[in-house]
Amino acid sequence: MINILSSRTIYDKPYVKKHLEKYIHKDSKICVIAFSQFESDDMIDQYHKGYEQPLGIWYLHILEPFLSYGIDPDNVSWVIYKKDTADSAIKKVSDADIIFLPGGAPEKFYNRLVEYNLLDTIKNSNKVVMGPSAGTMVQFNWFHISKDRDYKKYQLSDGIGLLEDFGVEVHYNRRKQQKKSLRRTSHYHERPIYVIYEPGYMIIEDGKIIYSYMASKYYEKGKRVK
Repeated sequence: MINILSSRTIYDKPYVKKHLEKYIHKDSKICVIAFSQFESDDMIDQYHKGYEQPLGIWYLHILEPFLSYGIDPDNVSWVIYKKDTADSAIKKVSDADIIFLPGGAPEKFYNRLVEYNLLDTIKNSNKVVMGPSAGTMVQFNWFHISKDRDYKKYQLSDGIGLLEDFGVEVHYNRRKQQKKSLRRTSHYHERPIYVIYEPGYMIIEDGKIIYSYMASKYYEKGKRVK
């Protein structure tokens, strides 16, 4: 399995694209699992493809980087929360080469994947799994959430379980609350924790980190890495 981790949707940037062209091809079939919204109904229209309604902002935000790889929009399928059924979601994910997990609310994302019985389909897929922010966090067997404008307190959550040998802090910008949560998480478990800066990303092949940019190990075995 290939896991691509990032803080932002930066996949069309030249410094990223030159490394991802190995995994993303013009004939790739992509499935976007749009389950990461903070509330059950908000953002759904933002994934709209056009036709009777205007193009949704999140539809364009996710699709446009893939167009730079020569991918036809018809090769991108969308699993929409409360619009797709569990059966249609499983089929779309199974038919894809790349599973894209958008940013948003990671713990809600995980709960909706459970609701749709998608965990085993994703875990057994041996596909490319990628996505920014929440789409990175939810790939782990568990993850921490730092206090910020969306979350009033630190918390832990279960994840899909594609990765488990380390953890990450996305959107790292040296905020005090991030440093506090990193320290707290390091005391909870000894596994290494990496920080991914806004332009950063990591490529994982079969659980091993093979490339990283602006992403570095921050804690290991409860100690700050110097």
